[in-house]
Amino acid sequence: MEMWDLLQSPAASPAINMATDEVLLRTAAQRGRPLLRLYTWDKPAVSIGYFQKFPAELTGKFDIVRRLTGGGLVYHVNDTTFTVVVPPGHALHKLKTNDAYCAIHQAVAITLHSQLTTHNATPRGNYECFQNPVAGDVVAATGEKLAGGAQRRNRDGMLHQGSIAAKVADLPAGFRQQFDCDFQPYNLTGEEHAMITWLADGKYSAVAWNKRL
Repeated sequence: MEMWDLLQSPAASPAINMATDEVLLRTAAQRGRPLLRLYTWDKPAVSIGYFQKFPAELTGKFDIVRRLTGGGLVYHVNDTTFTVVVPPGHALHKLKTNDAYCAIHQAVAITLHSQLTTHNATPRGNYECFQNPVAGDVVAATGEKLAGGAQRRNRDGMLHQGSIAAKVADLPAGFRQQFDCDFQPYNLTGEEHAMITWLADGKYSAVAWNKRL
């Protein structure tokens, strides 16, 4: 059984959330094993993909932050957000992009199916990983998108930022089953805290980054 780190972050600003993910990617090799981060937002927010046009029409309605990963616009109001960070050389990092999406989102699908069953709800269909050249999403048999994500890969490792369109009670349970892993609580180091504050103030709160000026 593989051991993963589990970071459960308190509600934070969009800038802090995105800075935290970047710092976790930068320090992935130092930890040497995968990390699952669960986090929430301290206000309604929108995150946009690295290459996406800034949605000026949403200014004043949501706090808008640009992610390090690609993908499209995501509303963060009632969703569950999570991050998976793996060090370079790990099996997940070695997978092709769509295969890595599918592996991670299968863990999400397991959790969603379990949650519906536990609450005596009738699933609207089998959950499966839907792949296309852009992303692998978790969808119901009806075609309704339940979860999506985006990835960034570099020499530091792999960052997967995911969003589930519902509140999820125990996301780690699905990862335990999918990856045959267990979790050890992780606390950010003082160096990581300092780097997060620096990135949040100097990058993810900056107009130049968020509007790609």
